[in-house]
Amino acid sequence: MTRPMEITSETRGGGQTQDRVVTRRIEDEIQLCFKVAKGVECDKGDSCKFTHDVKKYLEAKGEDLGDRCPNFEIYGECHYGYKCRYLKAHMDADGNLIKDEEKIAKVGPQTLNVFTHDLTLKLRSFQFDFKRSEEYLKKMATEMAQTANQKKELGLPEPTPRKSGHIELEDRDVKTPRTTTVREEVTHIDTPDVPLRSCEKKKIDFRGKTYLAPLTTVGNLPFRRICKEYGVDITCGEMAMAANLVQGQKGELALLRRHKTEDIFGVQLTGNKVDVVVRACDMINQMADVDFVDLNMGCPIDLVFNSGAGSGLLGSAGKMKRMITGMKSVLDVPVTVKFRMAIYDKKPIGEQMTSVFHDLGASLATLHGRSRQQRYTKLADWDYIQTCTQVDRGTVGRDNYMPLFGNGDILGPSDYYTHLETHKVDGCMIARGALMKPWIFEEIKSNRDWDISSGERFDMMKRFCDYGLEHWGSDTQGVNQTRRFLLEWQSFLHRYVPVGLLEVLPQKMNDRPPAFVGRNDMETLMASTDVKDWIKLSDMILGPAPEAFRFDPKHKANSTSVEG
Repeated sequence: MTRPMEITSETRGGGQTQDRVVTRRIEDEIQLCFKVAKGVECDKGDSCKFTHDVKKYLEAKGEDLGDRCPNFEIYGECHYGYKCRYLKAHMDADGNLIKDEEKIAKVGPQTLNVFTHDLTLKLRSFQFDFKRSEEYLKKMATEMAQTANQKKELGLPEPTPRKSGHIELEDRDVKTPRTTTVREEVTHIDTPDVPLRSCEKKKIDFRGKTYLAPLTTVGNLPFRRICKEYGVDITCGEMAMAANLVQGQKGELALLRRHKTEDIFGVQLTGNKVDVVVRACDMINQMADVDFVDLNMGCPIDLVFNSGAGSGLLGSAGKMKRMITGMKSVLDVPVTVKFRMAIYDKKPIGEQMTSVFHDLGASLATLHGRSRQQRYTKLADWDYIQTCTQVDRGTVGRDNYMPLFGNGDILGPSDYYTHLETHKVDGCMIARGALMKPWIFEEIKSNRDWDISSGERFDMMKRFCDYGLEHWGSDTQGVNQTRRFLLEWQSFLHRYVPVGLLEVLPQKMNDRPPAFVGRNDMETLMASTDVKDWIKLSDMILGPAPEAFRFDPKHKANSTSVEG
């Protein structure tokens, strides 16, 4: 038996569902001690708050969900022991846990950047060594003080300072009207020239590579593994809050995890304070195995924007310059940026920003062809992206200019190659297109539209669930997490229209086709807009959903449920 531990009602802005109900956590009715579950004696004895009675736990647990455990197949043992919902796969007739010692010795870690509790304690108790970032922040504070004195001597008005951690920042609020261009403002703000370390920093040639966008919630590690199987070159973790990383929050640190198949992997940060973002990069540089760090300047969410982070940084160019300079000073890997063409409609600043990023030494800039105000209501402006690709290229050689990627509305190989050839971008970042059809990367590599069968798509979903059980766990709680993230993904997957049913290729991102009957029952079920049908699909892979399980899609535009 299971019980819901937490059903949350989430209120979101923009296009997200209001009063969203999602069962976050479902646990066993009887809680078995985790050590006892693994066949190890608990050192707490009678003081342990969980039961040590394995027989009683198994009687209340309920039937297994299947006869194979992905974790046991990979590692030779299941970390969840008796709590695993596929227990019979690694328990003998006498009720003892089975271990494959040969496989255990042979198989190494599959997931990187898994941090110990010691790191969390050091961050929370302010014992982590931020020496490199502190050096930059001191120099920055000195330089800003000198600039303020120079302005005072010249009789220029002083901006109202705002506190940001341990230093004073003079940036104005992002809502303050601007009378100068972004390029002019950056030119008039001096920052310290921090020398690079003596050792050569890592370099990556991003040009011509396919790039899976960092996607909040749905861009999890199991989904990225699916995209790697279909040939994507570059992957990036979900957007992480720099402040939460510096505070040692376990959930945020988990966003840095990387599977060993992700050969070019980066993490994306967002933050509104220079010192916090720089310290987060310092920690990542010391503790994590990453190939680049991306600064998010495109997130349109109100909570992020109003704090001055995400797309809000586009309105605080001085802060943005100090942030990127600081990131470069503490990282041994490339710094990249993702940004929108503007904050407000009809006020594009992409050209100026592209020049700024080039001057700051960013290794890659990715431009989303929409303003923050537009969100996703209009098609991306690829003509404007093309205008930005020409910035600075006429005066520098091919090996010296900053690569620029475009982002927006790519749903097939024809879209991809049109943007490369016509709009002159160095590559494309793919977001929603990859959620609707992860095999888009294979289509791009082979330059063909793949009429993938419903059976192949269902096998893909089963692999995702295997990866989910490996990542989130094969116990009751892990199965629930895997089911929830499968349904989040299905809110995009159901929008795919099979190539064999289309009259014109490719399918357009913002087109919502009428309900159709597929070429078989599975294809029809996969195209359903009803959440109940999505749960039915999850039941076919993960077994019946618990009676207490509830799920509403994150984006209301992605699903409708009609009561019969």
